[in-house]
Amino acid sequence: MPHSALVGLDVTAVTVQEEKIYDALIMGAGFGGLHALHRLRQDGFKVMAFEAAADTGGAWYWNGYPGARCDVESLVYCYSFSPIIDAEWRWSERYAGRDEICRYLQWVATRLDLRKDIRFSTKIVKAHFANGDQLWHLQTEHGEVFRARHFISSPGPISTPIMPDIPGLSEYKGQMIHTARWPTPGPDLAGKRVGVIGTGSSGTQLIPLVAEQCAHLYVFMRTRNYYSPARNRPLTDADYEWWKTHRAEIRAKLDKSEVSGGGDIFLDEDIARQPIYTNGADLSRQERLQFLERRWELGGAMVGYAFRDVFTSPEVNADVSDFLRSKVRTFVRDPELAEKLEPGKFPFGTKRPCVGTRYFETFERPNVSLVDVKATPMERLTEKGAVVAGKEYEIDVLILASGFDAVTGALTSIDIRGESGRSLKQVWAEGTASLLGISLVEFPNFYMIGGPGSPSVLTNVVRTNEFQVDWIADLLCEMRKSGNATARVKPRAQQAWTEKVEKAATYGVWGKTDSWYIGANVPGKKRQILAFTGGMLNYRKACNQERDSRFDSYEFSAAP
Repeated sequence: MPHSALVGLDVTAVTVQEEKIYDALIMGAGFGGLHALHRLRQDGFKVMAFEAAADTGGAWYWNGYPGARCDVESLVYCYSFSPIIDAEWRWSERYAGRDEICRYLQWVATRLDLRKDIRFSTKIVKAHFANGDQLWHLQTEHGEVFRARHFISSPGPISTPIMPDIPGLSEYKGQMIHTARWPTPGPDLAGKRVGVIGTGSSGTQLIPLVAEQCAHLYVFMRTRNYYSPARNRPLTDADYEWWKTHRAEIRAKLDKSEVSGGGDIFLDEDIARQPIYTNGADLSRQERLQFLERRWELGGAMVGYAFRDVFTSPEVNADVSDFLRSKVRTFVRDPELAEKLEPGKFPFGTKRPCVGTRYFETFERPNVSLVDVKATPMERLTEKGAVVAGKEYEIDVLILASGFDAVTGALTSIDIRGESGRSLKQVWAEGTASLLGISLVEFPNFYMIGGPGSPSVLTNVVRTNEFQVDWIADLLCEMRKSGNATARVKPRAQQAWTEKVEKAATYGVWGKTDSWYIGANVPGKKRQILAFTGGMLNYRKACNQERDSRFDSYEFSAAP
C-alpha cells in the first residue's frame, strides 16, 4: 500500500492488515454498535466492531458508580429488532441498574453470536479517509490499521467525561474519582470524609448511597435541577402480561412522539389507553395540575414531559416547572433547606431533569452538608480539600460527577479526517452541521449513530439508535444494489437540514438556558443546540423521505 493512502498515520508504528478490506468497520459495541454489527452481518456485509472496553456495555460499562441506573423504563430501554431477544430476556426492575444493563448487552452479544466479530479492549485513535483507494483507514491504540469501505461510529452521545473547571485540581492529594470512570473494586468510603461535585443525573443517583457509607458527605451544588422520584420496583408477571398486550402499541407511540425528551412509558392501564401526550394549552391550569399529579404518583422521568407543548408554550412549561419546584417540600421538612434545593428559575427540560430515589431526603441526614457553590463559587482545591467562601472543607475522597462533552466529544477526541484532510474537530469548530445527524460533507462513507443534528439524547436513545442503524444499513444495501461504492453528502442538503435543526430550537423555551444540550459545559465549545428538538415523529418523516427518494441528498460514485 502506498504511504499516500495513510496520510497522517504513523506508518513506522502500524501494522496494516493488507489481506482484509472490510465492507464496514464499527466503532463501539454498546446499543448502537451491536445492532449495527448484527444488521450488517444479516445483510451479507463483511464487518467488524471495535470496543475500547473489555466487554460490551457502552457508556454503562464505565459508569459503575453506586446507584447508577437508567432513567428510562427497562421495558422500552432495550432492543425491539429481534424476536429472540424480545422473547427470552426478562428485566427484574422497572428501572434497570447499570449491572443489569451490562448483563443484558453481554447476553445479546453472546445470544446473537456477535463476539467473534468484535475486537474488545481496542480503542480507535485515528480514522482517515484515503483519497487514493477511497477507503477508511482506522488505526488502533495497538498500532494496527484496518481498512473498510464504510466507517460507522457509535461511541455513545454521553460517554466522554470532562473534569470540572476548578483552580488547583492537580493540587488535591486525596483520592479523586470521576463517576464515568469508576474503579473496580470501588473505594471503601467507611469513615471517610467525601466530597461530591456535580448534582446532575449521576450525582443525584450517587449521593444517597454514598451518604449511607461515609462518615460525612459534602455536596458542592451549583445547579438545582428538576427532579422526579423513580418509584422503582420489581417487575411482576402481571407487568409482563401487560407489556405483551401493549408492546406494539407503546413502541408505535414512541416512534410518533412529537416531544423532545419523550421516550418512556407508564406501567399503568389508564395512561396506556391515553394518547402519549396531551396539549397542555387545551386544558385549564387546574386540569394541568391534576394531570401532573397523577403522573407524579406513578413517578419516573415522564412526569414533566406530560404535555406535547411543554417546550413550545412558556405558560405550560411554567406550570410544569412550578409543580416540580413545589414538590421539594414534600421530601424536606426544613423550609430553609428546601428553598436551597428548589430547582432554579429556568424552564423545565432545558437542562436534563433527574430521576432518583431518596435524593432530597438525603440532605436532612446529620452527616450530609449542602455547600452552595452557585451563590459562592468554589475558589480552589487544595492538597486537603476544597475552599468555598474562604473556608476549607477537608476531604478524603473527591467524587467528580461533572458530566460529559456530550454528543460530539467522543468523536472530536479522536483524529477523524475526511477527504479534505481537515479533522472532524476542526470542521465542528465552525458548528455541528450534518445531514440528519448521520452524515457529513467532507466525510464520505462516514455514518454517525446518535450524532449531532439527530434527536439523540432528547429521545429514548435505544429506540432512536435502532431506527438509525436500519436507515444506514438500507443506504449501504442501496449502494451495493446500484453498484456504487462511495456516498458524498451534497452541501445544499446538509445546509437545509442544519437550518431545520436550528429553526426547531428557536421555538418556545429551548434557547433560555445554558446546559450541556448546547455545549455550555465545555470551555471553548461553540454554543448551539446539539440535538434535533423537533421530536421523533418529524425526524422519522425526514429520514423516510430521504430513503424513499433513494437517498437523493448524496452523490454516489463507483469504486476507483
